[in-house]
Amino acid sequence: MTGMDIISKVKAVADNLAGEGEIRRLAAENEALRERERKAVHYIRRKIDQLLMVMGTLPLNPEELDDATLLEVDPIGIISDAFAQIQEHLRATNEKLKLAHDEIQAILRATGVGILVVDNAMKIQAYNQRLKELFSPDEKEIMGKRCFNILCKQQELPAACTFRKVLATKVGVYQAGWIYNDRHFDVAGAPIKNRFGDITHVVLAYNDITDRKRTEDALWESMTMYRELLERANDLVQSVAPDGSFRFANRAWLEALGYSREDLVRLSLPDVIHPDSRHHCQEFFKELLAGRWSGRIETSFVTKDGKTIRVWGDVSCIMRGGEPVATCGIFRKADESR
Repeated sequence: MTGMDIISKVKAVADNLAGEGEIRRLAAENEALRERERKAVHYIRRKIDQLLMVMGTLPLNPEELDDATLLEVDPIGIISDAFAQIQEHLRATNEKLKLAHDEIQAILRATGVGILVVDNAMKIQAYNQRLKELFSPDEKEIMGKRCFNILCKQQELPAACTFRKVLATKVGVYQAGWIYNDRHFDVAGAPIKNRFGDITHVVLAYNDITDRKRTEDALWESMTMYRELLERANDLVQSVAPDGSFRFANRAWLEALGYSREDLVRLSLPDVIHPDSRHHCQEFFKELLAGRWSGRIETSFVTKDGKTIRVWGDVSCIMRGGEPVATCGIFRKADESR
């Protein structure tokens, strides 16, 4: 064997040894890359599952999306777009909620009714300015305080309490004529319930009716006084509804025609008009209701026992909104001076 042959064989052996080493090196690098890929895919899959759970979706199963196509499909990008849409929806929703809140606050400020919101422990959670003006103008802050300490100025929950009635019935409650500090209120209460039907809050509205009550009392006193005057009058006074039924007749009228107040309920105008005068009176009554006539009239009444009374008097019609409400007549017997 020549020296050249020996050199060639040594070189071949060396080249073979060098190739196997390279293969081993490359195999080790490939294994490291595969391990990095497995870790990356595991990390991506874990983070995708976390995002899906945040969105309220079930985790991603391998059979639904295998590792080979996980990166190609880009589920993180899809979820990111979904989150962007959710964020935009939340932003729009928050704007609507803020607008609704501002509108509610404006309504609460503008209303003349005191509004109060308390929790089920009767602690004040919200109120409008009108309520504070009505019940606690000198208090700097009433939030969180028990409402009966502020409104009722009591240390314990009073028995006649709208809140107590709402809790007991679990429905809306209306209480008329509640008196506090010489003022009169109409109080309405409504429950706010959670999804289990338990009352968490109660909304209370306080409408100050003191001025209206005083007006009604004054009107009642005036009506009582005028009714007393009419009862004591010697003239025959009657009030008739548009359908001909009697709304009122004074003592003198009842005595002259021989009827009682119980009889008056069953009577109508034609029952007390003499047949000879009935047509004329009906035409007069129609003109009166139409607003085309009022003034003096002469007619004949028939008493309960059939006697005829010739009367004269003045009749007018009370109108409301262009519609007749009642006629009012004041009569005297024809033999009395005019």
